[in-house]
Amino acid sequence: MPFTLKKSCRRVLTFGRTLADTLKSKLSSPTFSTKQTSCSPFGPHQMHSPPNPLDISRPRHLKRAPIPPFHVQIHFIHRLPLEILAHIFVLGSLDDPMFPVFVSHVCRTWRQLALQTPRLWRQVTLTIPDHHMWRERIHRAKACSLDVRLIPRRQCRGGLIKSQLLDVYTVQWYMHVAQSYINRWRSLEISFVEYSPYLWNAALSGCCSHNGSRALLLEELTLVYRANDDTKEFCLFSGYAPKLRRLTVDGIRLTWLPSLFGNLTFLDYTHHGFTRGQEAVSDVLTMLTFSARLNELRILFPQKRSLPDVCEAQPQHTLAPTSLPHLTHLQLKVDGSDIPFELAQLVNLMHTPLLTSLQLVDVCLGFHAFPNLKSFFYVYALPPSLSMVEINDGWYDPRMVSPMVHALPLMRQIIIRRPFMPNQILNINPRSRKGSIWRGASFHGHFHIHSLDVRYLHKR
Repeated sequence: MPFTLKKSCRRVLTFGRTLADTLKSKLSSPTFSTKQTSCSPFGPHQMHSPPNPLDISRPRHLKRAPIPPFHVQIHFIHRLPLEILAHIFVLGSLDDPMFPVFVSHVCRTWRQLALQTPRLWRQVTLTIPDHHMWRERIHRAKACSLDVRLIPRRQCRGGLIKSQLLDVYTVQWYMHVAQSYINRWRSLEISFVEYSPYLWNAALSGCCSHNGSRALLLEELTLVYRANDDTKEFCLFSGYAPKLRRLTVDGIRLTWLPSLFGNLTFLDYTHHGFTRGQEAVSDVLTMLTFSARLNELRILFPQKRSLPDVCEAQPQHTLAPTSLPHLTHLQLKVDGSDIPFELAQLVNLMHTPLLTSLQLVDVCLGFHAFPNLKSFFYVYALPPSLSMVEINDGWYDPRMVSPMVHALPLMRQIIIRRPFMPNQILNINPRSRKGSIWRGASFHGHFHIHSLDVRYLHKR
């Protein structure tokens, strides 16, 4: 259809200057602005931009999050600096392995912060239903060192603790995947409760290889399996773990090398029970000779095993005393009805010039004193450097407190724990020892007690 207007009558449609200025002023007003005020500590520009993985790791000045207008109500935790908030998350993950998952589901901001903190994902607990989860944890930990745990219980959602059955095939599959990251292990904890054959072989076979099994970053090692009946001796990590400082051993025989255990400062040792008498004492003394830098030592000789190969006659060993010049804390544990011969002979051959704390523990919580308690203290002379002694259950004899206070000039505190009775804490004032009142003093309250703290606890 032809255009009805003539060419001369056509007119160009244009806006006037006044109308254009009015539209510009309206569109530039806050009502039509596309910018939004953000309450996130990442700022308004980082909410919609991809997260920068260098925000947390790169050192920079702490900046307070932007404060929103007064009409917006936010929690004060959103005003914390990112570094402090990330550190709080890391501390929470030490107590609960599921804590990183919980905080990453709170909001978008916390999820970005959790994903940019590799230390938050370093704890890896090997369990069957969640194998995809700990694979993802290793990926999120990036180049951070790992804390690997293989334990017979797992924590489900809601805080429930469930046990899992660990057999040789399950353990071998777990460790096969985890051993590929052995150069990143910071700690390793393996604990078995129920008996199953060849568990240590399945768990530690990859750690005993000669090629590529060195744990260069390992600082803490825990190996517990009291029901073990395998007498095999394991040489771990190709005999080299320079950063290893804490070791807990129960139910396993290890090859004790200076390059592996020479830098230990904490040792919780439960004898495997495959040797007895002087042979067992000789084995422990050799270990302590290689680990002379210990600051804290815990010793337990469990009840004797009924194994036929152990009951054979063993040759006599020449026992040489060993010195622990840095030892300050010593714990002696007994889990039977009496003090074992090996424990009494071992402490008699230990020289501890700086020992300040002695803890005597009765695992069975016996009500009566051990039959050989007097003979034990006749053999073992308490070092004069002691300032605190804790006496538990079967180690307690009321006739030993007064001689102990007289013989130890630096004694400051004696703690007595007995079953079905309140704990007694005797804080001794060293000034009260001066004078004639200490001459011929007996246990029946003739020495000065600076303070007595009695605490009532629940029945055991």
